[in-house]
Amino acid sequence: MVTTKKGKKLNQKTPLNENLLFDFFKKHKIKYCLFEHQPVFTVNEKPIVTAMDGVATSEPIPEPHFKTLFLKDQNGKFFLVSVFQEKRVDLNALNVALECGRFSFGKAEELLDFLQLTPGSVTPYGLLFDHQNKVQFVLDEDALINPWVSFHPMRNDMTVVTTLPDFLKCMKNMKHKARVLRIPEKKA
Repeated sequence: MVTTKKGKKLNQKTPLNENLLFDFFKKHKIKYCLFEHQPVFTVNEKPIVTAMDGVATSEPIPEPHFKTLFLKDQNGKFFLVSVFQEKRVDLNALNVALECGRFSFGKAEELLDFLQLTPGSVTPYGLLFDHQNKVQFVLDEDALINPWVSFHPMRNDMTVVTTLPDFLKCMKNMKHKARVLRIPEKKA
């Protein structure tokens, strides 16, 4: 049983296990740095780093920081959309850009069912569990200007930093090649 931040209990089919991700990295020769910190549930919470690659440190996690949205369109298609954490996504413009139905946020049960993730731990690495390719991965093209990316490794008390080429290779090896798109931003 998993309890979300709001106290909702979810049954889980298999253990949420970041070690499967680290094994995947090793198998596919994906280099990464692992930062450990207190659990963070929103982009407004700043992680306080306690260790990097198992060694005590207070070094900050390299920027940029990303957030990932789990979305469902009105036709029942699922999407993971990763953008810089400070970007406010215009969901109405995004569904037009992706040529799909109107978006809403996916339910916690669907997130757990498809990606073995819970709210607060949404990450593209959950696609490791989407063997039927029910979830499409969309990466904001703004990410391409940076040498690395950072995402949670299935849990929200750690952050994995990889180079952008290794991250894109990882997604391709998970059979979820990133669809790169300029993600529309809400006007202030």
